[in-house]
Amino acid sequence: MVEEIYNIINNSSRIVLSTHEKPDADGLGSAISFFYYLKSINKDVRIIQPSKFPEDCKIIDPENVVETFSIEDTSWIKSCDLLILFDVGHISRSKDVSEVAQKNNIDIISIDHHKNDNTDIFKAYIIDIDAPATGFLVWKLLKDLKIEKPWDIKISNALYAALMTDTGSFRYNNTTAETHDMASELLSFGVRPYDIYVPFYEQRSMKQLRLLAYVINKIKFAVNNKVCYCLLDKEAFIVTDSKIEDVDGFTEFLRAIKGVEVSFLITEQEKNAFRVNFRSKGEYTVNDIASSFNGGGHKFAAGCKISNSNVVDLEKKILNLLDIKMRQ
Repeated sequence: MVEEIYNIINNSSRIVLSTHEKPDADGLGSAISFFYYLKSINKDVRIIQPSKFPEDCKIIDPENVVETFSIEDTSWIKSCDLLILFDVGHISRSKDVSEVAQKNNIDIISIDHHKNDNTDIFKAYIIDIDAPATGFLVWKLLKDLKIEKPWDIKISNALYAALMTDTGSFRYNNTTAETHDMASELLSFGVRPYDIYVPFYEQRSMKQLRLLAYVINKIKFAVNNKVCYCLLDKEAFIVTDSKIEDVDGFTEFLRAIKGVEVSFLITEQEKNAFRVNFRSKGEYTVNDIASSFNGGGHKFAAGCKISNSNVVDLEKKILNLLDIKMRQ
């Protein structure tokens, strides 16, 4: 598969890279590292991702190479030979970028550690759900492609951020010996761990703190206190002067409460439309719960979007599914 991907890339002159909506460090770090590799072999390449760039990822994009899709980008994408997707799971999560590519019969490569039920749309792919991060797969691919060493520090920083965030700063059970081999190699190339760690884990704004205080005041427990959750409507963001993206990390915070096995956060995005984030400590899977609402993700970290519902019914459905799961 590596040789096939190399041949496809080698025969492409213009390449667009992308990741999923609401991008994170794994998807963006993978794309950024591959961007610099493609630049090094003289490819015409851009990173165009489908939604707002997250503030905490600025540390891995010092040259502002990541662009957010606008309608003006359509003609450039149409002129591409190849689209490479990183960490998207289902292709629909890459929104306009992949839609333009599919409509214009542009070859697509996927590199991912999420389950994907439809690989027929890809010209080639590397999908390994046991990989700790998509960045880990990119690291292995770049090594197989024999990229010159030591790597550009921008590649190393981007891959380190991808690995660090998707392993929970090397705390989750997806952290393996090979995970540390990768981290060790990137450190030898000049990565400064704390410099990458701080923007993701030690830079909470006052708005986020006000919102977190609101969440703590509103948390609920269920299923013998094994489930902890909170419902956030639009009013919550108004009274705390915060934004929806400020909830990042809150489900992990709820999961950390002693005795809690599963946490979830229901966030109102617009009228009768909600985003649900699930986290588990590892005894109970949550991606199957998310899948029942047409969502998905990893076994112990998943999410979904739900429209045409009300929060009371949604709360009851989720709690019923978790109750059945935990009593089996």
